[in-house]
Amino acid sequence: MRIGFHLTPFWSPTDRTPTQILDEAIEVVSAASRMGYAWVSIGHHWLSHPTIWPQPFPVLARLAPETGAMQLKTSVLLLPLLNPVDVAENVATLDHLCHGRLVLGVAVGYREKELAAVGLTRKDRGAKLEEAIHVLKLLWSGEEVTYEGRYVRVEQGRMGFTPYQQPHPPIELGAQSDAATKRAARIADGVFFGPQTSWDTVARLAALYRAERQARGRPGLGVLGASRSLMVGKSKEDAVARASAYLEKTFTMYKTWEMQELSMAPLQLDSDIPLDSWAVHGSPADCVETLLRARDEIGLNGIGFTIYSLPRSPQERIEYLQMIAEEIVAKVATPPTAGGSGSAEGRGAPGRE
Repeated sequence: MRIGFHLTPFWSPTDRTPTQILDEAIEVVSAASRMGYAWVSIGHHWLSHPTIWPQPFPVLARLAPETGAMQLKTSVLLLPLLNPVDVAENVATLDHLCHGRLVLGVAVGYREKELAAVGLTRKDRGAKLEEAIHVLKLLWSGEEVTYEGRYVRVEQGRMGFTPYQQPHPPIELGAQSDAATKRAARIADGVFFGPQTSWDTVARLAALYRAERQARGRPGLGVLGASRSLMVGKSKEDAVARASAYLEKTFTMYKTWEMQELSMAPLQLDSDIPLDSWAVHGSPADCVETLLRARDEIGLNGIGFTIYSLPRSPQERIEYLQMIAEEIVAKVATPPTAGGSGSAEGRGAPGRE
């Protein structure tokens, strides 16, 4: 199992200037790069007031020289909102800046306000995402592309350079439904289940992903991972107390954004739902026990922590991440390799599907 962490909690509290928020995150991530985490990831939203969501490409570019062997991951880029030609060019550029440590995590999105900003509805999301991934792969081939689709048109277009990793950086799809899980098995290099899905749902969707990969004749699993909320304390009660403010803030945000859809698995968006059913929480020993079950019983090979119990100051955050690395990550994780496990090492390296 490989373990990374997500930047969303680093943007809180919001009583600091954006410059301070970003500068402090860079300081903490730089220190964490020497602790044994496999990656750092960043989410993607627009028009997010009163919450803060810095945009992923510039942040990852700034983090590239600070992160050593850690992978840099978009988790997740809301691909239907974006022009795939622009994404293809940005990904190729960023992949060279970080020397092949980029992982492209994408998903369909769900917020009506974001989709409306680009003239889409929820009905367009899946089709545009699949079309965009097809165009990305065509452009990354380095050949001249002419493509006329429902959402994308390219006429005799050719990129100036292709990505560092060949044929392209790994593509992971975020999933919280059967349809998204099957899509990931069919067209991506891995799947990452959302943080608000229960452990039971993760187990069911993991089995569906395996079955769909096999049915499609695609060898191996790629990344079979899940984003998980992490709350660490002296006990489960102490962990919940440390994380309570961020926990309620998160529930409120997702409910306001109408994250739950009929097509999705039931999401854990209520404080009355036991944390044992969906989170990693408690003492370090409690957390290790939960993660080992996820590895050995569900078969997950990747976990991305969203750390709800993150302290306030940069130094406290560094010390807290060090504790998590030593007392939790080191007990369950596969050590990272130079360039990141699963990345193609330079031009001419073996390609992915």
